[in-house]
Amino acid sequence: MRIVDRKITYPRNDRWVQNCVRGDVLRVAWDSEWDYMTDVVAIFVNAADGERSNPIEITGGQCEIPANVLLTEGRLFVTIIGYLGLEQRIITQKMERPFLISESGDVYDTLLPEVTEDVLQKVLNGAREIDDAVANALVISREAQAIIDAIHGQGFDMDGILAAIDQLAHRATRERGDVWAVADVLFASFDMAGYGEDDENGTVAIFKMASMNDETETLEIGER
Repeated sequence: MRIVDRKITYPRNDRWVQNCVRGDVLRVAWDSEWDYMTDVVAIFVNAADGERSNPIEITGGQCEIPANVLLTEGRLFVTIIGYLGLEQRIITQKMERPFLISESGDVYDTLLPEVTEDVLQKVLNGAREIDDAVANALVISREAQAIIDAIHGQGFDMDGILAAIDQLAHRATRERGDVWAVADVLFASFDMAGYGEDDENGTVAIFKMASMNDETETLEIGER
């Protein structure tokens, strides 16, 4: 299909067949307006049953037709959306001549609609990962600066330098160790669970109670 002046046209291949899975590919060509877009996605809607795909990223000028919009014969609409970062968005017109989904022959089993990848969710997850990375980098940067200040303050004493580096390494190792320690406690609590009879629920697991001792800064496991 082609996009010219944000209008979708296609000269042939206007039919797909229902119940296909990863068997059809939509190839897209567009005018120069779309060349400036940083991201381009396609959204498919089956007019017969209302089934809609998640935004599917177009890479290399093509994308797969998701199976969940090919369940019912009838008209299939496609919308193409282009993004220029967070500043601009362009959208194609509603198709004047939608694609057609033809009835398939008998299939061996009942098709379970696949879940198409949600590009927006991927972007949001990426943004959260970037925020976390930036926050961690700032913490490390401040700690590194503190170590540098300490080194300068000690007149480049080698023992002081090694001690500062060891302190930072020890902290990183300890924080990673704390995660595994908590996991060990949880598994140990599960392994040490007893089982009792309950009138309403039958046999139930009785887990150990865990609490933090603020004085010793330790996690204690005791009987419920």
